[in-house]
Amino acid sequence: MDDKRFAILRIEKISDPAELTRSLKHCFREQVTDNADPARTPDNTHHLAASVEEAQAAFAAALPPVGKRRKNGVIAIEYLITASPEAMKAKSRAKVDAYFDASLAWLRRRHGAENIMVATIHRD
Repeated sequence: MDDKRFAILRIEKISDPAELTRSLKHCFREQVTDNADPARTPDNTHHLAASVEEAQAAFAAALPPVGKRRKNGVIAIEYLITASPEAMKAKSRAKVDAYFDASLAWLRRRHGAENIMVATIHRD
């Protein structure tokens, strides 16, 4: 079969609050992102939080106080869910949105909706 279209899933544990902040700044494009087209950044969609500050507040409310956490404890799990460029280009905007809606539903089933702090669809 010549079909080279694949789903892509990357999972990364985040233990350091500074690393979480960097991840959120990348997510909300509050830092330079070399592989993104700034003209298309307004097309990105954010769920559950609209800014780094809002997402950080959600994490702070969900996590135990700093003194109660293990020094090397995981404070977040970052998921990257995407597909091959060929697969995404072959889909209409509605199909792409449905793909990511299904991905977010899967994350909610896996971890519980209350444990999802932010979800972003990057179209830039």
